[in-house]
Amino acid sequence: MSSTEMPQTDDAPRKGYGPTSFWLQEPGPVFAHLDLKPGQVFLDAGCGAGEYSLYAARLLGETGQVIAVDNIALSTDALNGLPARPGEAPITAFAADITAALPIDPHSVDVVFLSTVLHIKKVRDRAPEMFREFHRVLRPGGTLAVLECKKVEANFGPPLHSRLAESDVRALVEPHGFRHANTLDTGHANLIRFEAT
Repeated sequence: MSSTEMPQTDDAPRKGYGPTSFWLQEPGPVFAHLDLKPGQVFLDAGCGAGEYSLYAARLLGETGQVIAVDNIALSTDALNGLPARPGEAPITAFAADITAALPIDPHSVDVVFLSTVLHIKKVRDRAPEMFREFHRVLRPGGTLAVLECKKVEANFGPPLHSRLAESDVRALVEPHGFRHANTLDTGHANLIRFEAT
């Protein structure tokens, strides 16, 4: 299996509840850019329907762990209600404000994934608190990945005035203990990867 293919199973894919940007791009290149390894811990911050969580669970294997957080309890309840699959990482989902303190141990997470959430004004207004908290839970050298729609007019996603250019995202993230690693252009969005210093 190449790093850009979705791991296959014999039964139908599981579905969550809530908003998602998963359809915006092929997930294979996104997860190849994240470079997940079996056994790692993946935090899906603002998980929505949880499709990124479900994909990560397949890549991380039984020794890995997925933590999914969203402020919509229906989303996290739906994820918790899905049956576990052999060979996949367990998913623990809980409802919480990702801009506040999270009930996660310090230095216990390998990858924090924030997908199409930062453009929301109430999240952006609390970006310093949120990114400091992400830095707290990440292991030294861990990855923070921010996926945001490009700052161009489009007939989907947030309006232009809410969209963030790569430079906007970097300005919000880098003062809080992160170094820019690289950026993947997915077509409609940028996946900007940072390393916790």
